[in-house]
Amino acid sequence: MIQLRWRVLPLVAWTFAVWVSRSRNVLTNDDLTAVGLSARLAVVGVFIALALIVFIGAVRGVDIKRSLGLLSIWSVGYWIIRGGDILLDSQWSLGFKTVHAALMLGTFALVTVAMWRPSTN
Repeated sequence: MIQLRWRVLPLVAWTFAVWVSRSRNVLTNDDLTAVGLSARLAVVGVFIALALIVFIGAVRGVDIKRSLGLLSIWSVGYWIIRGGDILLDSQWSLGFKTVHAALMLGTFALVTVAMWRPSTN
């Protein structure tokens, strides 16, 4: 269980850091409508809620396979859709694309580490 926590906690910390930062960006964006604000905060809320569930489970020592799987699927799915959209859309600057590609690849790497199961030969 200790080994599992050390593989999972970096993903949880990353998720909190990325999405708390994103919530600040959303809340300070005066161009968003009420619907746009609500939709973006809902996405942030899902990320933070899933990370919190995984964190609490890991700290308590309970089985977190299901919650970790949900966080992983949500994270990878989100970045494939949203990250792909950002990378393929010509409206975004190279800097914006670079930052979001790094966030996407960082998430993919940490999901891989968290979900990795050592072989038992």
